[in-house]
Amino acid sequence: MPTVLGVDGGQSGIRLKSSAQPGTVEVDGVSRLEGDTVRSVFNAIASAWKHGHFAPVDRVVLGLTTSPADAASASRLGALIGATTGAREVWIADDTVTSHAGALSAEAGVSLITGTGVGCLALKDSGESRVIDGHGYLLGDAGGGFWIGSRGVSAVLKQLDGRGETTILTERAENQFAGLNNLAARLHSVHRPVNRISQFARDVLTAAVEGDAVANAIVNDAARELFDTARVGLHWVGQDAPLALGGKLLGPNTVLFARVVELLAADGLSFRPADASALDGALLLGEGEADNIYRELIHVWKEESAS
Repeated sequence: MPTVLGVDGGQSGIRLKSSAQPGTVEVDGVSRLEGDTVRSVFNAIASAWKHGHFAPVDRVVLGLTTSPADAASASRLGALIGATTGAREVWIADDTVTSHAGALSAEAGVSLITGTGVGCLALKDSGESRVIDGHGYLLGDAGGGFWIGSRGVSAVLKQLDGRGETTILTERAENQFAGLNNLAARLHSVHRPVNRISQFARDVLTAAVEGDAVANAIVNDAARELFDTARVGLHWVGQDAPLALGGKLLGPNTVLFARVVELLAADGLSFRPADASALDGALLLGEGEADNIYRELIHVWKEESAS
């Protein structure tokens, strides 16, 4: 069995774990706003690799929110990672792939994973796949952390300028963002604004539990968006296919999880909590063969292909 380094790369954080040693190393994440994304992702992974004192590995499996959009960029990233880690193979995929593999133990079905963004992959036994949403914070990721956090901040700004309802989110924003003065300008200028705004999602979820009407409406809308995303995936794969729910905001015992489950139950749809994380999914994939149901979704860089 090959020694594998799994990488789970999101906008909030990038995590590394080796199959040959205990422990996980995490560094700041990367978004597509940060210039040369391939170089930024590589720099973050190289930093974590050095910090974790990892031994060389045979294969690296990357599940990235910022997965390269073309084969040339993917090969460039693979070559950089291979040179740093000693790996002769680097598998590169969108993080929906590694999330799905972890959530459903590398079996067909639908995974809905919610963190800063939203990843929903519907996969048939044949390997035929469909991604639902996951279009990024500018165009989609409806119901995810940034989506919720940005609507929470927007509600605060509306209250401040007299257009919106009174909400306890204003007090929470004052604490979270070190005051309300020039809040919009400061958030537009902050380093990694997507991550910073998405962190406010937890304040919105907490306020909803406490009965704040504005926060409650945001969370209900988020749950509806996530339910619609999952339902589309299940209708495409088949109603009897397994549906796994996971991610930081959609774990068991969260208010968002509870409300999505209510909507699924009302529609007669079953689900299960995710079996494992995206990082676990990366390791699981890497310990197997490339000829699997995910094969069309993974770019494989090999050392010999670069010579």
